[in-house]
Amino acid sequence: MNNINFDYKRILFIVLVVSVASVALGAQKGDSKKKPKESVQSNYFVKFDEAEYRTSPDKRIGAKIMVDPAKVGPSISSMIHLTYLPGAQVTSHRHAYSSEILYVLSGFLTVKIGDELQVVGPNTSVYIPSGTFHEYLNDSVDVVKFLQFYAPAAPEEEYRKWEKPGDSSAKQATAEQAASKVERIVAPSMPTVPGSPRIKIGEVVKPEPSEIEKLRERLRKSLEAAKD
Repeated sequence: MNNINFDYKRILFIVLVVSVASVALGAQKGDSKKKPKESVQSNYFVKFDEAEYRTSPDKRIGAKIMVDPAKVGPSISSMIHLTYLPGAQVTSHRHAYSSEILYVLSGFLTVKIGDELQVVGPNTSVYIPSGTFHEYLNDSVDVVKFLQFYAPAAPEEEYRKWEKPGDSSAKQATAEQAASKVERIVAPSMPTVPGSPRIKIGEVVKPEPSEIEKLRERLRKSLEAAKD
């Protein structure tokens, strides 16, 4: 009888341990389901602040390639966010194989396509066929912001030639630093050529007078003699 009670208690203990373990494991699984998955960094989602910013040589145009074929892989299109300060202008040009679409976000942009000229404002789209001459101008006093699409992608490569803010100052600082280093260079003394006279420190050698100086001296003496 005692053995039966002992076995019964042992079975209950084992069942209890298994039950507690199952509950704990289930709780862990539940917690793991609740935890958000770690986001995998990709180039499919690009925040405005994360895009590389470049400026035109005259500093009047700012460009951010938001959809960049160089990052997402070969693409049928690309998208650029552009900021035009007052007076910013892109002269007449064309893209042989790419069509272009503009979508104005803010401000008013003067656009010429072929012989047609219009001023377009916010929430206005512009289509520019491939091979068509076109140009843009911000002749207002406000900043103009708009999106630019190319299909197929390619013309956006021109923006990569533009300068990143800070690059010019860094290059200038490097150049100044290099120049200062050059100024501090002390050239080693040249070896003495055999047979040359020994140079004495502090010795001043008066150069021979030139022919002009000799003529001036004779003229001066002649004038002094004439006065006497």
